[in-house]
Amino acid sequence: MYQALYRQYRPKTFDEVLGQEHITTTLKNQIQKGNIGHAYLFSGTKGTGKTSTAKIFSRAVNCLNPVEGNPCNECEICKGILDESIMDIIEMDAASNNSVDDIRELRDKVVYPPARAKYKIYIVDEVHMLSKGAFNALLKTLEVTP
Repeated sequence: MYQALYRQYRPKTFDEVLGQEHITTTLKNQIQKGNIGHAYLFSGTKGTGKTSTAKIFSRAVNCLNPVEGNPCNECEICKGILDESIMDIIEMDAASNNSVDDIRELRDKVVYPPARAKYKIYIVDEVHMLSKGAFNALLKTLEVTP
């Protein structure tokens, strides 16, 4: 099956993310200390590793055998997240799903605990494409979620 170059060469650990050591070091330290926040905002220009870092983070916080804050990428959870067979990591493209109804649907699902992983994680990519109403609904979700 064809896979785009950016997916073939996407970093699998924080140590492989180039030019963002100040971010990856902070995230690894939080993971090692168990000091995980309920929401993270990754911002920057195109190609700086926002989505890649979010995906690595989703594996690292759920990894059964983390290595210095990095995911092992070998345990059943890491492999399941990598091959997208674990449904506790949800990636939403806000460029395509930018309505209030899309965010309401997300909000309805947030209340359910994770099925297999330790944490349920939502990665909302291209959030700047949300409509004003959808963005306000998303903010309300982030404010209420513990």
